[in-house]
Amino acid sequence: MKKLDPRKSLRTQLFLSFIGPFIFLGLIVFGFVHYLSNYIVEDHVLPQFDQILQINGQNLATDLDQSLITAAIQNPDESGKELTDFLNSFITGKEGIEYVYVLSKQEGTDYIVALNGSEEAMIESPFTPEQQQAYTSQETVLTSIYEDEWGVHKSYFLPLPGSDAIVGIDMDTTFIKDLEAMVLSFQLLLFAASLLIGSLIAYLMSKRINKPITTLLLSLKKISQGDLSEEITVNRKDELGTLANGFEDMRLSLVQIIGSVKTNSTQINQTSETLVQAFDELSEASSQIAVGTGEEAKASETRTQHIDTISQGFSVMANKIEDVTNQTLHIEQFTKETGKIAEKGSTQLKEISTQINRIQENGHVSSGRISLLSEKISQINEDIKLIKAVADQTNLLSLNASIEAARAGEAGKGFSVVAQEVQKLSSQTEETVSTITAILRDITDQCSVMLQSNDKDNAEISSGVELVTASGELFDQIFRAVNQLTSQVDTIVNSMEDVNNASTESTKSIHEIAAISEEGVATIQEISASSQQQNATVEMLQEQNHELQKMANSLNDLVKKFVL
Repeated sequence: MKKLDPRKSLRTQLFLSFIGPFIFLGLIVFGFVHYLSNYIVEDHVLPQFDQILQINGQNLATDLDQSLITAAIQNPDESGKELTDFLNSFITGKEGIEYVYVLSKQEGTDYIVALNGSEEAMIESPFTPEQQQAYTSQETVLTSIYEDEWGVHKSYFLPLPGSDAIVGIDMDTTFIKDLEAMVLSFQLLLFAASLLIGSLIAYLMSKRINKPITTLLLSLKKISQGDLSEEITVNRKDELGTLANGFEDMRLSLVQIIGSVKTNSTQINQTSETLVQAFDELSEASSQIAVGTGEEAKASETRTQHIDTISQGFSVMANKIEDVTNQTLHIEQFTKETGKIAEKGSTQLKEISTQINRIQENGHVSSGRISLLSEKISQINEDIKLIKAVADQTNLLSLNASIEAARAGEAGKGFSVVAQEVQKLSSQTEETVSTITAILRDITDQCSVMLQSNDKDNAEISSGVELVTASGELFDQIFRAVNQLTSQVDTIVNSMEDVNNASTESTKSIHEIAAISEEGVATIQEISASSQQQNATVEMLQEQNHELQKMANSLNDLVKKFVL
């Protein structure tokens, strides 16, 4: 029911606006056809029918032998059949005549003396009011159309001069009732057709205007919920088409940005897992180095063996550190690119918001201009009222001038002609003012409709601005998260450089130990100290790498809400 409420549905408002003129036009056509059909029946069909009925009645009265009527009244058994035969022969070949009969009143009783198609005569039958009027007043009586158990008829009664009887003739008027029913059916069919066509056109027009707005609202709702998979397609070239194209460009930019962020976050997550594994191996190697140097300090006799073990461990550690350094540099590059893309998306959203605000400002300007136009029309109405007042005054003055010219006689004839012309001009002016007033009233009504439609469009655009603003805030959150991630990655890169330097120094020390075995104890102490420092550095890098993995998981959770 909410979708059908004109206060909450733009489509319902448009439908009612379009179908109203069709209903009004259908009612006008219905009334015109009804008037035309009544005019044809009342002024043409019925007069001709009445004329035919009267001619047949007069011919019957003229051809009927009054002596035969008298004989039938006095001796119905013998003369009644002869009168009935005459009535039967009279209607032969005359289309539309149903009954012809002779009526009389004997000793206060009403009789049907004879009736065509009946073998009986002098049948008692009370007179109808029309029959009684014709018999009493001795004047012809033409009845209106009436319906009884034998059908629909129209009757004509004529008194027979010189006799105590009247003749009656009934003609079938069923065709008139059928004609009126057919015209009524045509009227209803025409009105239903106009209503159906108007409803169809109103439905299609309102659907055509409302469909792109509904499409945009649904798409923006999905975008605000993180669904970017549906394409925004509105095949229009007006302002709604331009707005839809702008939203489609925004959606594509969002898809590109979120896709890049999702890809980079996945790569960061994978890289962080690699770093965790590498740091575990590095920590294990550092522990082995520390154990080896301790044993070398206790047992110098196994120095050479431990030096080889340490050398191998440092070689492995150097390779792992180099791998970690390369992965960290790769992560740094990805985070910087992601930051640039997020910043670009945020900028595009701000530009789209600015464009929508500009469209909304233009709508407010249009509303102001329409309001100004309405005020100007009101001023014109006031001027027209003044013109009408002047025309009325001129008409009154011309009337007074005509009266004065009439009083002046022959000397005022010329002035009387001028006064009449002035009166005509004032009448024409009054008619023109009435026409202009009606036109201005229609323009004022259209301005009101345009203002209401413009207010509805401004409300829809405001909804679009709110959705774009919400999307912009979401991108700002992504941009801040990427900046924070970039800062953490920079810290890891710096730490890895320290680790790499320490690894280089440790490897150099191992080679010096191999070359100068006589200084084994002192060198092993230095190696032990360096190993402890390196182990502390590795533990710090492990903590930072775990933090990086948490940030990567958080970024993954953030972009998972988007459906590309």
